[in-house]
Amino acid sequence: MDNNIFLLPAALFPAIPLMMISFGNRYLSMSILIRKIHDDLMDYKEIKRSEKSKLYIQQIAMLRKRLRLNQATQTLAALSFIVNLVAMYSAFMNLQWFDTIFTIGIITFGLSIALFMIEIQIATRALDMHLLDLEEL
Repeated sequence: MDNNIFLLPAALFPAIPLMMISFGNRYLSMSILIRKIHDDLMDYKEIKRSEKSKLYIQQIAMLRKRLRLNQATQTLAALSFIVNLVAMYSAFMNLQWFDTIFTIGIITFGLSIALFMIEIQIATRALDMHLLDLEEL
């Protein structure tokens, strides 16, 4: 096997943890928002009867989707990181299945990024709901 084969997983190696940090930060911001909504609803139990209850229900549904997408995104990113490590090891040991392992790593990382893009679209729609609410004021 060519020594340049190490360059493939080595190029992917730093990108995966950086994306995982980004996913983690999004998770942290979602958890803060969920806790804030929880506190708001617990403080204002009469919201059930108001028009804002619809907005809260929509926000909760979007947050639930975003939370599940973030979970899948982080899981795929972690899996791609592990697979990338196995690919580096297989390249080092001149194992024949390097191509297959590296391809799996690329696919899982690509899926993780695709889910991240979907989550961003949902987050944008959620923020747009807030802007519409502000415009009504």
